[in-house]
Amino acid sequence: MGYGAGLATGLARFGDPFLVLPLLLLPVLRRPGSLLALACLGAAVGRVGGEAVRIAETGTCRARLPAGAMELVVRARDPVAEGGRGDVGLVSVRCHGAVATHWPAGHRTGAGEQWTVRARWVVRPGPLGRPGGTLVVREARRVEGERPDLADRIRTGLARGADRLYGPRAPLVHALVLGRGQVDARVRDAFARSGLAHLLSISGFHVGLLAGWVGLALVLCGVPRRRAWIAAAVAAVGYAAFLGWPAPATRAALLAALLAVERGRQRRVTAASLLAATAFLVLLVDPWAITSAGAWMSFAAIGGLVATTRWTGRRLGDGALTRALATSIGATLFTAPITAWAFGSVAGAGVALNLVAVPLTAAVLPAVVASLVLAGPAPPLAAAFAAAAGGGLALLERLASWGAALPVGHVAVAGGARAALPWLGLALAAAWGMHRRVTAREASRRVAWVAALLLWLPLLPRPAAYGGSGLALHFLDVGQGDAIALRTPGGRWVLVDAGPASWRSDAGRRVVVPWLRRQGARRIDLLVVSHAHADHLGGAGAVLDALHPAVLLEPGGLVGDPLYLDFLAAAGEEGRHWVPARDGQRLELDGVRFSVLHPDPAWPGWGLDVNEDSVVLLVEYGCFRAVLAGDAGLPVEARLRGRIGPVALLKAGHHGSRTATGEAWLDELRPAAAVLSTGEGNRYGQPAPATLARLARHGVAAWRTDREGTISARTDGHTVTIRAGRGSRTFATRVTCSAAQPSPPSSGSSSTRSGATPRPPVN
Repeated sequence: MGYGAGLATGLARFGDPFLVLPLLLLPVLRRPGSLLALACLGAAVGRVGGEAVRIAETGTCRARLPAGAMELVVRARDPVAEGGRGDVGLVSVRCHGAVATHWPAGHRTGAGEQWTVRARWVVRPGPLGRPGGTLVVREARRVEGERPDLADRIRTGLARGADRLYGPRAPLVHALVLGRGQVDARVRDAFARSGLAHLLSISGFHVGLLAGWVGLALVLCGVPRRRAWIAAAVAAVGYAAFLGWPAPATRAALLAALLAVERGRQRRVTAASLLAATAFLVLLVDPWAITSAGAWMSFAAIGGLVATTRWTGRRLGDGALTRALATSIGATLFTAPITAWAFGSVAGAGVALNLVAVPLTAAVLPAVVASLVLAGPAPPLAAAFAAAAGGGLALLERLASWGAALPVGHVAVAGGARAALPWLGLALAAAWGMHRRVTAREASRRVAWVAALLLWLPLLPRPAAYGGSGLALHFLDVGQGDAIALRTPGGRWVLVDAGPASWRSDAGRRVVVPWLRRQGARRIDLLVVSHAHADHLGGAGAVLDALHPAVLLEPGGLVGDPLYLDFLAAAGEEGRHWVPARDGQRLELDGVRFSVLHPDPAWPGWGLDVNEDSVVLLVEYGCFRAVLAGDAGLPVEARLRGRIGPVALLKAGHHGSRTATGEAWLDELRPAAAVLSTGEGNRYGQPAPATLARLARHGVAAWRTDREGTISARTDGHTVTIRAGRGSRTFATRVTCSAAQPSPPSSGSSSTRSGATPRPPVN
């Protein structure tokens, strides 16, 4: 991937272009050899290509749009039903390329339709500084008289046919066939934990299935084999073009085309040469594919399964079961470093489950495609195909749910390069053991050596969990959401919120649980959910499954959101204590006092806004006091005026929104520092400049998770030290111990001494 490597250096503007000139002379030298010369020449050519791509990127709509509110005319490229996400082209701006768009709830549009929208462009740079962002639409008005073209009408017809034929399973069909749609977060999480996530995103597997079924059908119809497979390759390329050339689909389509051409010319093609040529062509089509985890996984999977099946075929025989196992193991093993780095998870259960899921998907997919194609011209026949495919989809969902429930089928890690290193080492060890000249006996010996080395891993030094005598508060970087882990002096854990969850990701499973595991936590004594919004509640399900909190505390308001209802159902399992949070409740763990300041059902604002019903928690330890405000805003701050007094640390309300952390609130609390939990480049523009200005005027040091990552505050009860990406800083508590002592509760209280099991607060 010399072109891709050059793209990375070119985009990063690393070095001077003239430094490349000496590299061009290397091919004429006898040393250091032709391979090094070829690599350097590829890097030089890649650098030039990368600069060209960077210059071309400046003319895209993503680079041209200014941040802020605007009115635009857009042309929808994706059909969207009931709001959601899709790409649009800009008609009223001179630029090229699509931009990602978030439509308002309830909005419905077809591909090719034009809309006049009032929207806000939220800048969100991509990898290597590539321009990016999200167009958040507030209002939309249809432009009459513009008729979508044939391709757009087909796209819309297929999407709406899936909605009509498959009902609740339509998002799954969108993901399997059209590469779009928002699969329910629970379904996506089940597929991810069971190692079947590749079935929910268009990949080389889907394109290969399509090509295989087209070729097989043509052969059965009497078409000569050579022409049939050329037609199958053409169908694969057309399918990839219809999908918009995603990198994994492009890889499979181009591989099929190259293979068909070379076989037609009666040439023997090695797998390594075919993969190298395909990688080059993919980067020609989309140079930015080098930044795509999906592209890397696609090539790693195909390379791993080819290497594994070739070795097992030579050493262990070429039986169907052996080949199937080798394929599944190879793909899982060689993609594990990428999934650990990019997604923070490795699903070993997929090795066994794919033996069933892949053939099942191969059988279901033709029926799904047939139902969508026939939805317009032959509705009864389409319904029959959909009924048959629906049973297979239900079985696929059940298989994913069963696999996700396996206790050791899924490994959650922190993500990043450090998490990928052990899996990279395992993949390299497998490659070492599967060298083409290695016998089965020698491979077993090498595996034994690697296993012996792995036994020493527990003895390697690891970062110790915080074991000091004070209180530690950790504001975890979970993106646009909240998750605060508190460790008491006695080593017990309290978690306030669990991060966001969506159809794409679950911060509870991806960030919160792995982080707590690394700190040595095996259970949580108290889980507080500030309110029933997905950016606070979303990861709670993963926390309940993994860390079994003894007490659950949340507002207990009537919220009809399915995510909240699922949380309530899980809260009643395994004898957990569920307690509605109420003003005046108290709990003490190892000398740390937790006081609920809000909500109160008697308050006139109760039930009007879920954000304003957030749990507001006062944490006290010695002279240290901190307020964790959830998403409570100015109305709650006015209600609590005069009841709290000075604090050392404030978790700013509502992610630093302009509707929270007001002047009067800061005048009373006088915090030394404030933490703002926000996601990088979030579409809400948080934290608001007005909030940051208020904090600055009051002399409050602001720490942000979108810039600092996870922020830790540790206190001995007299001073507090905050550590994050930019270093550390120590503050005095600003209050005397007498001022920090809690006032008598306005309702019942609960106290727990060190070593005891916490009891739920009493109303």
